[in-house]
Amino acid sequence: MSSISRPQASSALDRLPSFFIYALSLLMSGVYFFLPLYLKNNLHFSGLQIGVLYAAASLNALLVTFPLGVAGDRYPLLQILRGALILSALCLWGLGYLTDYFPYLAAFWGFGLGLQAFRIALDTLLFKSAGADAIRSLARYNSWRMAGMMTGTLLGGLLFHRLGFDVSLQLLALAPLLLLAPTYRLPRLKMHYSPLRQYGRDFLTRPVLFFSTWLFLFCLHWGAETTSYGLFLRERLGLDLQGMGLYMAVEFAVLAITAYVYGRFWYGRLSPLLFLSLALLTSGLGHIFMTIPQVGISLGWRVVHGFGDALILMESYTTIARLFQVDRIGGNSSLINLVSVSGSFVGALIFGPLGAGYGYQWPLIVSGIFTLALIPLAFWGLRNKSSLHRFS
Repeated sequence: MSSISRPQASSALDRLPSFFIYALSLLMSGVYFFLPLYLKNNLHFSGLQIGVLYAAASLNALLVTFPLGVAGDRYPLLQILRGALILSALCLWGLGYLTDYFPYLAAFWGFGLGLQAFRIALDTLLFKSAGADAIRSLARYNSWRMAGMMTGTLLGGLLFHRLGFDVSLQLLALAPLLLLAPTYRLPRLKMHYSPLRQYGRDFLTRPVLFFSTWLFLFCLHWGAETTSYGLFLRERLGLDLQGMGLYMAVEFAVLAITAYVYGRFWYGRLSPLLFLSLALLTSGLGHIFMTIPQVGISLGWRVVHGFGDALILMESYTTIARLFQVDRIGGNSSLINLVSVSGSFVGALIFGPLGAGYGYQWPLIVSGIFTLALIPLAFWGLRNKSSLHRFS
């Protein structure tokens, strides 16, 4: 297994991924969190149809994540990045133009595929290029990622409120095309060929399998968020689009600050068990109690949830950097990403119909309980040093 250190990278190679992940996150959050409102109120899709849409976006990642990760190890990342941007632009335009369900499903699938391919290539670029101060590079990258989500929720709420969903989505389709030009500043990284069976050997070790198991269970709550979060804010808290944007932006600001502070001050200061327990406790309790139907109280608990999610996010990235060799980190990190997407996929299928049938607070409550249930699993795994010594 590899050390978390990487060869020293150039300034452009080290910092440009943060710019791109900021732009990607801005676009993603500006669309994903608000779109269920458009799907339900304008296109009149059912809760099950909305759940299937978001599950399909996860499903495409299940199909292509690992091949794209391996391609990032073997082929120029710039080609993957540019192709992903063009696909995202075309499909996002379709989301603002189409009205029938199955063509819309195809466009949504393609949009999710483009975003997934772009993110995998960016992650691979980051892991391969992070310099000697890798922890700060990872923290900066994820801090800018959360800052992009904060900006996206603010601008998305404002844009959809002023222009409507269909016009806004077609205008947003220009954003991926504008990102094509800065990709030419990215230097080319050295490619490395590894047999596919070697990725399997890397993955099928006890530390990696444990890490993957709890990450899958943790990511179930992402399915609840994608299908029910925006609808909860609108229907249970009574927020308009601008109010929703402000609500979400506060949480993402906390996520960004937490990721930055983690990399600068907290990494390695807490024991693994205490760290994971704190992260899971705050994430789970925050998800449950944010359903209290008073905006101020709900937002306060959402901030608590965001703090926990940021800790898990940073621990996931630093764990990947510790567990895998840099020559194969594109494929191996994509396998971990595949686990995360699988959790979101299953969560969307579970929580989309649950929210539509019983109220949009229940997916958040139930997924929060799932998250709290991971604390004993973390305790067992970290106590069993023979199975987790590299992870901890």
